[in-house]
Amino acid sequence: MKPAIRAKLEEIRQKRAFNVEDWVNKKCELLNQYMRKSGLKATVVNVSGGIDSAVTILLCQKAATLPDSPIKKVLGIIQPIHSTSHIMSRAEEFLIEKKIEYANVDQSAVYDLLSKTVEDCLKYPNAQFAGGMLKSYMRTPVAYYAAQLLSSNGLPAIVIGTGNYDEDGYLYYFCKPGDGTSDVQLIHDLHKSEVFAVARYLNCTSKILDAPPSADLWDAQTDEGELGFSYDFCELYVELLHDKADMDKWVATLDEETRQQWDHVAQKIETTHRRNSHKEVWPVNLDIICPTGKQYVPK
Repeated sequence: MKPAIRAKLEEIRQKRAFNVEDWVNKKCELLNQYMRKSGLKATVVNVSGGIDSAVTILLCQKAATLPDSPIKKVLGIIQPIHSTSHIMSRAEEFLIEKKIEYANVDQSAVYDLLSKTVEDCLKYPNAQFAGGMLKSYMRTPVAYYAAQLLSSNGLPAIVIGTGNYDEDGYLYYFCKPGDGTSDVQLIHDLHKSEVFAVARYLNCTSKILDAPPSADLWDAQTDEGELGFSYDFCELYVELLHDKADMDKWVATLDEETRQQWDHVAQKIETTHRRNSHKEVWPVNLDIICPTGKQYVPK
């Protein structure tokens, strides 16, 4: 990131003035209010060994310690599926260190059976991306089944999502029936940099803080490597979109080399946004008749 772009990002962050302590306190109270109003007593979080899920479950844990919190159980679910061993170890070590109850549900054998069954029926070979998506799909029913088991045993539970704003709110960098499915999101209003700030405030483990963000859906996969740009670039671009005229004016002040870098990365970000925009509202209903019986006229 060129110095002029970095300087603009820091300027934007100062204006946003993210107050981590205030945000954490309000978020935990908001979660407790929701749980109390809904008659809920437990939260379930898929814990991947990454920063987003770590912060999410730490928020649940903190909320549960507040006076009169309705939360009686915070449960983490680790779901290795031919996963990188050190990433799964990182997740387990984190939960042990933070004294958070967890279950380790290894789905590797289930994945092998399911993927081969479908591939044999369709007569298509496995593909890296499709296989990675299947791993994400498979983790959703386990989390929801765990929530239902808790609910059936006197602890009404929900699945808490782990998506931040940069990924879930603008890039739509998630899997619809996978990590895109949850009952409640806690960090959807945060940029990735702010997720790290919350992690530091909540004393997240250094191994998670230092690890490059990765969904671990295939070997050596990293989020920024797959996207082709950094979360810092995305944060700046998203913030500048609030005032397109101001963004254009700022871009006009950049030297040629810096402008080329900005234009190149901005195009990548916008391309990702457009490509994934079908995830903004789903499912898509191709209606003809309205529930009232009136004729539906597409706009």
